[in-house]
Amino acid sequence: MVVLGVLAAGVVPASSASAAPLWPVPQPYRVTADPPEVLPGLPPGSEYVALGDSYSAGYGLGDPTGLPVAACGQSAADYPHRIAARFGLDLHDVTCGGATSADVLGGHQFHGVEPQIDALSERTRLVTLTIGGNDADLFGTAASCLALSPAGPVFSGRDAPSCRSTLVQDGVDQLGAAIRSRVALGVATTLAAIKTAAPNAEVVFLGYPAIFPDLERTPKQGCFRSALDLGTLTGAFPANAFPFTDTDVRYLHGVQQDLDAVQAAAAAAAGVRFVDVFDRTQTRSACARSGALVSGVTLDSTNGLRRIDLEPGALHPNTKGVAYLARQVEAAVRTVAG
Repeated sequence: MVVLGVLAAGVVPASSASAAPLWPVPQPYRVTADPPEVLPGLPPGSEYVALGDSYSAGYGLGDPTGLPVAACGQSAADYPHRIAARFGLDLHDVTCGGATSADVLGGHQFHGVEPQIDALSERTRLVTLTIGGNDADLFGTAASCLALSPAGPVFSGRDAPSCRSTLVQDGVDQLGAAIRSRVALGVATTLAAIKTAAPNAEVVFLGYPAIFPDLERTPKQGCFRSALDLGTLTGAFPANAFPFTDTDVRYLHGVQQDLDAVQAAAAAAAGVRFVDVFDRTQTRSACARSGALVSGVTLDSTNGLRRIDLEPGALHPNTKGVAYLARQVEAAVRTVAG
């Protein structure tokens, strides 16, 4: 029997979690541009702390930093490194794949990773983060919704026609309800704690780009691109697939829309700059066959197809996507520190 051992976004295999901890970082991870762009409120050498999950860590991009531990999947190509290079800042990048709001404030799933908020102090002048997706288990849910055809069934749902059919019960969207309550509280608490821990910092909160498009920007033929083909019998899989039912594309778009609204409201309440990229990236979601900012799904197998996993970077910003996010954050930093 084939087991689809899909991984939640930003979580790398558990065998990596035993890597020797490198926290606290003894010296800032320094990246400089030649010459850096100088902002009046954020001179070169200012302390910049990057917090957040796999969307901040550049999961799947390669060029690993090994920080805070190798299991975090942090890349030197992530948007925090680009921001630091642009403005000549001293970067403490503690982003980690799989991070939740609780991981920012408390312990972490990986041994050796301290609370991200411990990196903040009165010396900190800039904080960026992306958080909330793992609180909602949006990415883990999406990874469990891979389907055999546009009409289903989904791989892991015991012949369920879609994920929506199991998550919406008696007209109540269980995932949406959690986002509007528990997740909203976690994100709001995190932003308030960051403001307290770094009282002299500008805080820039980046939202998530569209993974699933809205109805208007969904192609007439739909988004479905199978993750399986005849080559699968030999352990090869199609690259950059989008194996979601038409129903789940609409449903998961709505879930992400709820999360984006919760993030925006929490940022407004905390007086934090929110970089909302969700609506602006609808035509460049992972559904798009060209110009996508988010990678589709590519599967990988071990043990003779007995276990199938997502390759790192699935449903995460690709190289173009990270460059796009960096530009949006750079613009926000110029606004708050210029």
